[in-house]
Amino acid sequence: MQLRSKRSKHNVRVAYADTDQARVVHHASYFRYLEVARVEFWREHGFDYDAFEKRTGLGLPVVEAKLRYRASARFDDLLEVETWISRASRASVWFDAVIRKAGAVIHESSVRLACASFDDGTIRSIPDELLERCLDR
Repeated sequence: MQLRSKRSKHNVRVAYADTDQARVVHHASYFRYLEVARVEFWREHGFDYDAFEKRTGLGLPVVEAKLRYRASARFDDLLEVETWISRASRASVWFDAVIRKAGAVIHESSVRLACASFDDGTIRSIPDELLERCLDR
């Protein structure tokens, strides 16, 4: 199924704590940037992820990630994270993202989230409400 996803852009300023001794962003810090951008994506499109978890007892943990680092970011750089849904199935959704610094792409990623029950960890269907808020149909 070809998806037409809404998109979202979120800015992040690189904190000193996100960097290594050379003041270059540590590779693991990008996962946090991507997670914050996903939550802001949902918020921007009218989906309250916190309320969703509390109401349904479901979560969307990361189960797979593909990341490509093209150039480094450094302490105090302003980054723009653009994110969108590239694929969806019954129980998982792929969020793609690009991170730009001064307009240049420095990072590309595709992160798969699975819908799972907090109680027993079983895989569940992604609720329609989530996709309805995020996709252009």
